[in-house]
Amino acid sequence: MYIYMLEYYEEIDHGEFESERYNLIGLYLSENEALKAKDEISEKKKIKKELLFVSATKLGKLQWKGGFVTV
Repeated sequence: MYIYMLEYYEEIDHGEFESERYNLIGLYLSENEALKAKDEISEKKKIKKELLFVSATKLGKLQWKGGFVTV
């Protein structure tokens, strides 16, 4: 089973350096639900659609395989 994530991601150029903004907006059981939410959020909050992303991941699967890096 897959879960679909609606995420916000923006790179911000400050001239001398860049920063990033990331937010997980919602989790959905279908891609259609996530895409519908993307349209609604974009319209209601006046967010550019190109800053909103839908991605999928398999439930019950370990996503973080690297672990902590220690020195």
